[in-house]
Amino acid sequence: MKISIIINGTRGDVQPMLALAIGLKKNGYEVILCAPPENEELVNKYNCPFVAFGPNYKELFKQNAQMKGGATAAPSQKEMKKETENQIKKLPKIIEGSNLVLGVGFVLGVHTVADLLKIPYRFVIFYPMLLGTSKKDPLFNRLLFGLGRSMTNLVMKSFINNSRNKLGLPPINDVWKHWMGEHVIAACDKELNAVRDGVSFNFTQTGYMLLPSQNGLPESVDNFLKSGKPPIYIGFGSNPVDRPEKYNHIFNEVSKETNQRFIISKGWANLPEINSTDILYVDEMPFELLFPQLAAIVYHGGTGTMAAAARAAIPQAVFPFMADQFENRKQIVKLGLGPNTCDFKKLSAEALSSAIKDCVNNNEFKKNAFEISEKLKMTNGLDMTIGLIEREFKKNNA
Repeated sequence: MKISIIINGTRGDVQPMLALAIGLKKNGYEVILCAPPENEELVNKYNCPFVAFGPNYKELFKQNAQMKGGATAAPSQKEMKKETENQIKKLPKIIEGSNLVLGVGFVLGVHTVADLLKIPYRFVIFYPMLLGTSKKDPLFNRLLFGLGRSMTNLVMKSFINNSRNKLGLPPINDVWKHWMGEHVIAACDKELNAVRDGVSFNFTQTGYMLLPSQNGLPESVDNFLKSGKPPIYIGFGSNPVDRPEKYNHIFNEVSKETNQRFIISKGWANLPEINSTDILYVDEMPFELLFPQLAAIVYHGGTGTMAAAARAAIPQAVFPFMADQFENRKQIVKLGLGPNTCDFKKLSAEALSSAIKDCVNNNEFKKNAFEISEKLKMTNGLDMTIGLIEREFKKNNA
């Protein structure tokens, strides 16, 4: 049995699907993972078949970092059409012979390819917001989602149907419904962000799929951890940052103001490496080894980082850039895992100092973080997702 995984997104989309690919391979499935080219080195480390496909998001984000520290969110209309056309034209040869296609991110053309090849298609998400709203949601939220869905149809529906007509396929009535497919796999933790009843599309919620690290902590990090009290981790993931030297100044100021030590991820922001006795700049770290040794984390609100921090039983403060990160901040505050914060574009030394002091001094945050961690020990998102996919195979081959 062959499973093709098509990802059009950032590193946060790739890592959990790589974890899934590794798990499926262990269970005897043939797997191919198609993702943006900057992920090739990572995927090859895990001996997973890889095809570079789609834009290089790392380079695009570097080029398009906003002047106020924001980040590129969704592709433009032109980019959406270009990538959809690319998927429809090139993927048939790449995934031919597959028994199941899993799509992640902006893959508006992948369901059409699956229809052409008569292969079952499933969409995988890591945050519930893509499933739409329910009747219990505020009217504004429902109107906003409806507007987004309508705009997607306005821009992409005739474009996709023109391609389907050329391929001899019937037209689609709704782009968002076509994108989501028959039954979405919501691979995120119910304990952190449960999908609400009554959302717009069918789904099964499994749990977040953590990618195991192949390496231990670097000696420099081990030594830093042992040299003083537990530090704070600061990292903004795949999000780019304009004027990185500004943030180095903020971090130094906040370290002195809070009397806290920092481990700071350079990430895609290319932060200058200016280490001191109280600040250590690092490249990629194995979160499952690092986070349990920390006092708290400050980050952009990525779903994978949130899942790792929750399992480590530490408070967390989120300064979101875009998309699901804003919803994840709401969940952190709602669950009592950390303070309410401003958006990243408004980040200041004062705002960062306040958030860190709250994380370190608020015993309720620590208590709630421990309780969530205990609940998450009882779950395994990877096993649940693999089980769901295997049941899908049995049903299709019965």
